[in-house]
Amino acid sequence: MTGSLYIHIPFCLSKCNYCDFNSIPFKQQLADRYIHALITEIKNQSKDAPLINTVYIGGGTPTILDPSQIQKIIQKIRQNYNISDDAEISIEANPGTLDRTKLESFIISGINRISIGAQSFIDDELAFMGRRHTALIIDISVSYAREAGFTNISLDLIYGLPKQKVQQWKDNIAKAILLKPDHISTYELTVENGTPLAHDIINGKYTMPDEDDISEMYYCGIDALSAAGYIQYEISNFAKPGYECRHNINYWNRGEYIGVGSGAHSFCSGVRRSNTRDIKKYCELIETSSDAYEDQEIIDEKGALKEIIFLGLRKCEGIDLSVLPNEVSEKIKKAASDLVRSSLVCFEDERMKLTQKGFILSSEVIVRVLSGIE
Repeated sequence: MTGSLYIHIPFCLSKCNYCDFNSIPFKQQLADRYIHALITEIKNQSKDAPLINTVYIGGGTPTILDPSQIQKIIQKIRQNYNISDDAEISIEANPGTLDRTKLESFIISGINRISIGAQSFIDDELAFMGRRHTALIIDISVSYAREAGFTNISLDLIYGLPKQKVQQWKDNIAKAILLKPDHISTYELTVENGTPLAHDIINGKYTMPDEDDISEMYYCGIDALSAAGYIQYEISNFAKPGYECRHNINYWNRGEYIGVGSGAHSFCSGVRRSNTRDIKKYCELIETSSDAYEDQEIIDEKGALKEIIFLGLRKCEGIDLSVLPNEVSEKIKKAASDLVRSSLVCFEDERMKLTQKGFILSSEVIVRVLSGIE
């Protein structure tokens, strides 16, 4: 059996106005305590762990840490887990937190993939989002990563910002392509309740682009990336051949994974668990007990089927119905019949896939399929 390992680092330089992730501004004393607890949990979680094919250090901004702390984390992982020889070992990074020395230390420690949160190549958009870097710093960060020896670089971009025009998004995609990353993720901005951005929108300070503009941004992104040799393999993810994110694919395929850190999730032997999001409470629990679990859910057959649908339909290859019991696959086909007529879903052999039109309406499509099999 094989699986993945996720390590959560909840610290950032500052909190972006749209962010609802489990992260807080960096504080050295708390960070030192957290890393100590994290290393303890890495060891505690290793009992009966599967062969690890991917490791993902996410956040937050992991690269805000001292390189020696990242090296300690990787060392503890290697001491306690069976890591495959060709494992994908990723780290998330924000431009402005990278330099040559830090990047070289990551390479030496065995990290072989870096995901850089560019988000935009337009300085006014970056300032609006509360990002601490500029477009020039993105260029420099990518150059430093290449010089350090990274051969697998991913860039994250966000579209659908308030007041953003379609041409601005096209410019962002074009500038990202010029840097020749191996992987590009394009995410539509989601306005999360409780964030400063949500407050400003509710109070009329900003208005979001209309649905037609959002759709055009999505489709022109697909066209530009496809023309540049990037293959779309998931709703928001594009890669040069062979550079698909193996860690995320394992998640979408319902593979097993172990989550370490505050708010981290695990899925093993049909059970999903999540750690407390409270960082201080997380440290206290790890210091006084063996785990920091806050919630646990046993996934039954009905729950597993729902997950197969809402995770599988995110992938461009869709869902292989031939591996499901015949009565289940027939029920799914019946539930999707209206969606086929609306050109939102298609069937190729025994695979059910979203169409391009379906991708932009994926949430609604998935809800309709799930409600149809109840």
